[in-house]
Amino acid sequence: MRESRTFAERTQVFSSDRTLKKYFLVYEGSDTEALYFDAVVNMRNEIGINPLIELVPVIRSYSEEGWSNPKKILDRVIENLEESRTKSMSYETLLNRIMDYFYDVKVITSSRIQAKSIWKTMGRICEKDLHKTLASEVEDIEYACSVILGILEKEYELVHVISDISNIIKDGGITYAEGFDKICLIVDRDRGSFVSTPNNNQYEYVVHKCAEKKFGLYITNPCFEFWLLLHFDEVFELEIDKLLENPKVTAKRRYAEQELRKIWLGYGKSSYKAEEIVKRIGKAIENEEKFCEDVVLLENKVGSNLGILIKEMRL
Repeated sequence: MRESRTFAERTQVFSSDRTLKKYFLVYEGSDTEALYFDAVVNMRNEIGINPLIELVPVIRSYSEEGWSNPKKILDRVIENLEESRTKSMSYETLLNRIMDYFYDVKVITSSRIQAKSIWKTMGRICEKDLHKTLASEVEDIEYACSVILGILEKEYELVHVISDISNIIKDGGITYAEGFDKICLIVDRDRGSFVSTPNNNQYEYVVHKCAEKKFGLYITNPCFEFWLLLHFDEVFELEIDKLLENPKVTAKRRYAEQELRKIWLGYGKSSYKAEEIVKRIGKAIENEEKFCEDVVLLENKVGSNLGILIKEMRL
């Protein structure tokens, strides 16, 4: 996982007499939540976000794309933070940071085929040339980068790959100050995303692990669309039992999304005018208080505690 900013921005040193507390926003979804919180960032003054808080979206690296399991996402965040703390990294992290850099400098653009090919080639280099698995710890970043990039340059005729990439890779982690900054895990209760068995209750695991690590855990039951529905008073006209079940009502949509599309014309998961709805964020906070906000009870009740996060950031 990586901060949603370029490597140049991440390694830049800012001179200021103000200490900014960073709220790292880790989403389960890759589109709907990102659009919403990008609008929150852009409209921070309008909605009253504390000027001493910096909002830092955290996005998936290449091998993490498509993940929807909150436990898996949380465990990867913890792993990445530990790597940053100990100045170590696995080969999977190294390859992800190389891919991040390639996207930043436009070595890879929008071609999924090219990205998949480069990732597969780097995996082969690790196995055949470096004799390492993706889980192995990188002992010498400079050497590993020189081997991987040397072969990639020959096979793909890559341009824009600079000689000191290993130094950039070292600084590519999450710039989290434990005890001061805050990790905010933003996920859905969606029954399909958490495994729940007598011996493996992932909801309970995520709640307890976030409390242990002092991370903020923000859950919407059944899904993020319900948080968006809270921006409208029409949310009180919906069927609670049906919201909790959130069944499919069309081939592609579930109940909450379908009702949101009726109330807010033009809504789509990956394309909507987020600024329009963020203007109503005060209404969402007010409406949320009429539903469940307790992170433990949200396992089985309709509601959200995202409004609590927004209120906290407004202080």
